[in-house]
Amino acid sequence: MACWRCVICFVFVALTLKSLLSHINTAHSRSPDFRVICGVDGCAEDYRVFNSFYHHLRRTHPQYLATGNPPTGWLTASSDANVLGGENFGTAIFADYTAEPRQTGKRETVDLARCAAAFAIGVREQCHLSQRSVNNIVLGVQQYQTALLTSLRGKIKTILERQPESNGPLQQEVLSTLDNFQDPFPICAASNLQDRVTQMHFNPVTPEEIIISKYACRVKKGESRVLAIKNKSFYYIPLIESLKQLLSNSRLFDMLSAGPQSCPNASFLYDINDGIIFKTHPLFSKKNSALQLILYSDEIEMCNPLGSRASVNKLLMFYYTLGNIDPKFRSKLASIRLLAIAKSRDIDECGVDIILRRINEDLKLLYDGVMINTVNGEFYLNGAVVAVCGDTLAQHELAGFKEGVGFAYSKCRHCECTFDEMQENFNEHSFTRRTLDGHIRQCIEIERATTEFLKSSLKTTFGINRQSKLVDFPGFNLIEQMPQDIMHVILEGVAPMEIKCVLKYLVFSGNLELDLFNSAMQNFPFSSADIRDKPSPISIATLASSDNRLKQSSGQMIILIKILPFLLYSVVEKNPFIQFILDLIEIVKILFAPVVSLQTVSKLKKMIEDHLKQFRQLFPEKNVIPKQHYMLHLPSQIIALGPVIRHMCMRFESKHSFFKQWSSKLNFKNVCKSLVNHNQLLECCQSEAGTEHPIFVNEKELGPVSEVANMDHLQSKVVDFLGIEDAIHHAVRVKWLILHGNKYICDRSLILISANGLNPIFGLVKNIFIVNSVLYCFEYQVYETLGFNKDFLAYEIAIPNLAQATELTDVENLLDFTSYYPVHFRNSVYVMTKYNLEDVLSLKT
Repeated sequence: MACWRCVICFVFVALTLKSLLSHINTAHSRSPDFRVICGVDGCAEDYRVFNSFYHHLRRTHPQYLATGNPPTGWLTASSDANVLGGENFGTAIFADYTAEPRQTGKRETVDLARCAAAFAIGVREQCHLSQRSVNNIVLGVQQYQTALLTSLRGKIKTILERQPESNGPLQQEVLSTLDNFQDPFPICAASNLQDRVTQMHFNPVTPEEIIISKYACRVKKGESRVLAIKNKSFYYIPLIESLKQLLSNSRLFDMLSAGPQSCPNASFLYDINDGIIFKTHPLFSKKNSALQLILYSDEIEMCNPLGSRASVNKLLMFYYTLGNIDPKFRSKLASIRLLAIAKSRDIDECGVDIILRRINEDLKLLYDGVMINTVNGEFYLNGAVVAVCGDTLAQHELAGFKEGVGFAYSKCRHCECTFDEMQENFNEHSFTRRTLDGHIRQCIEIERATTEFLKSSLKTTFGINRQSKLVDFPGFNLIEQMPQDIMHVILEGVAPMEIKCVLKYLVFSGNLELDLFNSAMQNFPFSSADIRDKPSPISIATLASSDNRLKQSSGQMIILIKILPFLLYSVVEKNPFIQFILDLIEIVKILFAPVVSLQTVSKLKKMIEDHLKQFRQLFPEKNVIPKQHYMLHLPSQIIALGPVIRHMCMRFESKHSFFKQWSSKLNFKNVCKSLVNHNQLLECCQSEAGTEHPIFVNEKELGPVSEVANMDHLQSKVVDFLGIEDAIHHAVRVKWLILHGNKYICDRSLILISANGLNPIFGLVKNIFIVNSVLYCFEYQVYETLGFNKDFLAYEIAIPNLAQATELTDVENLLDFTSYYPVHFRNSVYVMTKYNLEDVLSLKT
């Protein structure tokens, strides 16, 4: 039986034809450019759908599929294949080796040592494997490689012996080449060799170990213990070097150097660059293409939080991302990069300012401008911090405010509100706003206090512990550029507390049966996207507890907020408590909107004020918590920094998963050094090993592909609805499509196609077509929107009873890229939304 090589990628080799066809189906058939030519016995049939190609082989060339042997005088490797690893569509699967090779240019030399190193490092870092596991995998690959070469040598020798003219020097040269093949894996079979090869080929950014202090301890030496001096340190990844590595990708470089895309309508805010801070910033207002750094800080627990070593290995993490990256790519974890890592107990002793001081050194250089070498030549790089994100505890620690606001007289970092004022005033303008100059004066006053008692009193009064090194960041205002995070303020603060208060009242007053509520929640018809974060049942013990927790994750809270109107409507009649929750949901949907108008900001401000007043009336025994007060500052924050989802912390916290998954593999001798090295190896492989940066990987994912049954019908639709009269060279139909994280499924997903005033018009996706490999089209059936139901906070739609003509749209013409799903409830059909659509529709229409 012959060996079969895939001529599409020129990498895969199989011992049977069925294995080769299985590889083509799995690895290549879902590409929008998929095209194969049969080539068997001169057969020139070409196919865009793998199933059609497979059935052609079964019908026309069954003998080769049955025996697994190639046609006589034919090879399964094309002599003019493209670069190793690249997809080369449009190539005959069976190529005639006697034919004249087509001239496709000089083939690039493949560095097998580099590929082997990238494979070993990528497997270890992406799969979180130990060095022993990686060595076992490399050993297995070497054994397979040896068997493959032996098999190839025997088959090639047999083929050459059948050709009399190939005997002699040619046969000796071919066989000698196989015999002298150098195994590329031995140089990366051990950890020390891998590190050497990594430095040689990938040039990772070397982290700096910055010593905090020294301490004396006893260490084991032989059979005794001796006194030794050890360092307490943290690890910092040089910011400018990290940015150089990031900009080494040409596509990222083009995106960042092109400058931000401002919202076309000045009355709407879409991203950070639409906010007042960006427009008035001393750097960004002069050079809008400067890098917008978004910093994030948080603590993670590497060990069991209930174990004996819980606090010993708690780590303080610093990440950064760039506001210049398009929002649809900014949520990718690869766009969030590690900046510094330290043990929390070490930082508690010396203060977090030691890390901020080192970051500030690079920020000053970046603010003034640095010259870097990129793939496009030398480039002058400028940048500044546009926002520092995190939860309240982390942000107050970084900015020097009281970390526990309960022990401060002034409990907010944006204004000087007191506890009593917080309970009575619900208008932002009723409080004295903090300013950077005033903050610095208060810090100086604390430092100049003559006694410790006076200093402690001033700290409590001002709510400030110290003057933070953030003050020294160039072009940074720690009062205005440390935004409140809606994940912590809303999803982990206000929403669980207020929903718990309402459910507790309804259950204990007999208006709601908790078992029926939980049953309705568990049996709710969740969509395929929402089922992953299905809310957990709420116990009576949870409602009876004195805390403000509902024991739901942030993802579960998002889904619970969406479905809560349906759950409450089915068990109780409408009352002020239900309306109170509906008002909260309306506020949350505005906060989660990707586009917010100035008019909506004014509306939001009034809604939050009325909502907090209603809270005091319905629950007079409850105090307004600080996170409820922080809501008052969210409208101003939107004006300053754009929609709050653009600097939300949820994706930053997802970045923790990479480090937490190493917890079972580390020996914790120097956990910070181990984790930072793993991170740097992963990032250098991401930048070097593949043809595309992970930020852009899987922009489009295709489901099962099939042929278009009626090509004339599709051609007429393209002409009628898209105005494209060019002929369709090829087209395929896919069952589902994932586009920038949104999954569209035929006969299940709804798309937002147009608007009738403020009412969105939805369409049910009937077919998804890919035309000429570049045009992604949705064929949809229009649903009538009956209006917005204020009881469910969802749009009621009508499903046509009679068959009606379908329409076609290009995916780029959608008003909103979210995939929606219909919900059947009480003989009606509704469309739930995660965020408010009014501003999205107003901007697009």
